[in-house]
Amino acid sequence: MVQRSVVSVLATLGGILVVLGGILGFLLSLGPGGFGPRLDGAASSLVLGTVAVVLGLIILFYSGFTHIQGIARGATGGILLIVLGVVAWVTVGGWILVALGSFLTVLAGLVLLLEVVISDPRVRTAPSP
Repeated sequence: MVQRSVVSVLATLGGILVVLGGILGFLLSLGPGGFGPRLDGAASSLVLGTVAVVLGLIILFYSGFTHIQGIARGATGGILLIVLGVVAWVTVGGWILVALGSFLTVLAGLVLLLEVVISDPRVRTAPSP
């Protein structure tokens, strides 16, 4: 159960960083020289910032469920955290806070999957000869 708290902390921190990265990335891109990835002016920065904030909020929302869900749903949760982290990284990973938050989210998903594999009694390794 200790791993569940580690997963929750990593996913929560990742979600917070993705949200902050989306907000700061948008605000910094409004400057005269612009900062970070921009597709076509400030409107695209607003879209990228909104995508980052929405993905971060979904990560934050789902990180709370990692404590209360059972082992049977843990694998699904791990895969979902990995997918959310990768999607955030690919779409808005040009902003450093979003990239760091996405990395922490993927790490949380991997830790959750590892916990499921270790704690599930049905998963057995073959004995070595």
